[in-house]
Amino acid sequence: MGRYKRRYRNKRTVKDKLIYIFLFGIVSPIIAITLGFFLVKYIIYPGFIINQNNQQVITEDKTKEVENNANTLNIFNIQIGGFNELNNAKALKESVNNKGFAAYVVKLDNYKVFSGTFLSKEHAEEYKKHLDQNIEESFLHENTINIKTDFGEDLKKEDSKKILQLINKYNDIYISETSIWEETLISKKSKDIKNIIQKNNDDLNEIHESIKVETEIMKNFKKILEARKKIASEINDKNILEKYSAYTKILVDYVNIIRIK
Repeated sequence: MGRYKRRYRNKRTVKDKLIYIFLFGIVSPIIAITLGFFLVKYIIYPGFIINQNNQQVITEDKTKEVENNANTLNIFNIQIGGFNELNNAKALKESVNNKGFAAYVVKLDNYKVFSGTFLSKEHAEEYKKHLDQNIEESFLHENTINIKTDFGEDLKKEDSKKILQLINKYNDIYISETSIWEETLISKKSKDIKNIIQKNNDDLNEIHESIKVETEIMKNFKKILEARKKIASEINDKNILEKYSAYTKILVDYVNIIRIK
């Protein structure tokens, strides 16, 4: 009887081993491979494709956003008055200048008196806070202009591209300089803005010299550059307000050159 039980256990053990080998050596790998195939095909891969498509859409959107921003320019003016009569505008300008603050008259729909023009909203708001401590009322106006990209049918594509690069350089420079002007108008120290304008003029001059065509827009840009050089050579601590007024006039002239009217 004991030998029969041992023999039965031995047979069962062998049978169990064969079952285990069959289950774990053959069936399990097949199941694992099948599950892995379906997991990759129907879950992981579709998710990867969706993510790639989303990433492509995001990249395209960002590219379009950069392109759109490259064709526009935001300008932030701090207005302190508006008049139908030029004499009234001039009177406010002189009054504000006598208090030690910048003021200049711009002819739009009427005569506007501005105390700051910036291409950065952050610095415009900071300077407005400074003005509000000393002037009764001021308003921040934001304007977006569309920039020219067509400079004439007769112009070669390469020359058009260079002019557009020059415009982008001017834009970058004015964004930087108007931010520094905010500090200059408060500190009444001209050294930093003088050095920056001189360096930027050198960079602009180099680009100007690389453009050989004599178009109307290039003639206007040369006038802008010459006026900038004059400010850089003449500005000092005593005439900051006067030169800032001249600087903003040049900036307005530049904007009128590049804008689509």
